Amino acid sequence: MAAVDADVAVVGAGPAGAAAALFAAQSGRRVVVFDRATFPRDKACGEGLMPPGPRILDELGLHDAILGTGAPRIDGIVIAAADQVTEPSPFPRGETGLGVRRLRFDAVLSSRLERDPLIDYHQGVTVERVVPGRVPRVVTSAGEVGARAVAVADGLRSNLRRQLGWTRGPRPPHRYGIVGHWRGSFPIDPWIRLTIHSGFESYRAPVGPDEHLVALLCSHARMASFANGVTQQYRVLVRAAHPDLEKADLGPGVSAIGPFRHRASTVAGEGIFLVGDASGFVDPITGEGLASGLEQAKAFSQALAHPHPEAHYRRLHRGITGNRWRLTALLVYLASDPGRVARAMRGLTRRPSVMPALLGINLGYWGFGRVTPREWVALLAGW
Repeated sequence: MAAVDADVAVVGAGPAGAAAALFAAQSGRRVVVFDRATFPRDKACGEGLMPPGPRILDELGLHDAILGTGAPRIDGIVIAAADQVTEPSPFPRGETGLGVRRLRFDAVLSSRLERDPLIDYHQGVTVERVVPGRVPRVVTSAGEVGARAVAVADGLRSNLRRQLGWTRGPRPPHRYGIVGHWRGSFPIDPWIRLTIHSGFESYRAPVGPDEHLVALLCSHARMASFANGVTQQYRVLVRAAHPDLEKADLGPGVSAIGPFRHRASTVAGEGIFLVGDASGFVDPITGEGLASGLEQAKAFSQALAHPHPEAHYRRLHRGITGNRWRLTALLVYLASDPGRVARAMRGLTRRPSVMPALLGINLGYWGFGRVTPREWVALLAGW
């Protein structure tokens, strides 16, 4: 492939990278996209697209196409632990999310990249390194490209972030996820269900008319229980947490991912911008990763129009991720100890206003000041 000059180069065609490319093209910029994979391809993911993710899909003209894949509506969350179950907590402001099966979601995004006249899309091409500078360069297995800006969206364990010297982590607590998909005749259930059971957190979401994702989240020590076979132990643990799956079929491709907690020393510098999980990630327990990645993609495009794009993107990125990451770290802390779990569940059931306040933080609607002192006492002390 001959060297290509473009306004924007994007590394990674997953949701964050694809959205970054599409937003850039939407503003009239010439874009080149590289991904070492060929699509469609599957990938371990929480697959719950929280608000405001669906709104961003609508801005890109993709919302109807995603609905056409069978993506079900998600209305909010239910938590079960310590022999208690919270009342369903709808997302604030009347917004809804979507359950997006990554195999189908990524296929829609890839198809849109292929059809956009301003996007030069290369699948099956490995990016070997990026070179910062006034005109940053992308060195690939098929040639070299110069661009005015480069969006690095190569995921949680970003090789390019590490090559740039920007990686911080993985940091403790080291946590992992085991992800699988279940098929059966499920009743309509528009809720994400977070169940804390036997030292694991089970994150369950509908991702199709007859398909549910279940991700088990756990500590490094708990991963030892999978030493004799990931799929069989996953099946046993999931059915213990969700007895209604006893007659459901576990699909192929149970996969493990982690450790999760990576940070970046900076998310932008010398024409290079980290977008999505490549920019840092705490834990999937809050399910905000997909929506956050789409918001970062939009922020990247907005920053390109600013006189100081790197500094502007850093500010926008802090606004998107700061409170969410702090809330995620808090929830991991609470979930890691049975006593803290029991107190939090008592507080959530006694004071139902706590959950909507926390959801609003997780969705970026407001900050921690929205949670009252009484609500903090309920969450942390169970009063």
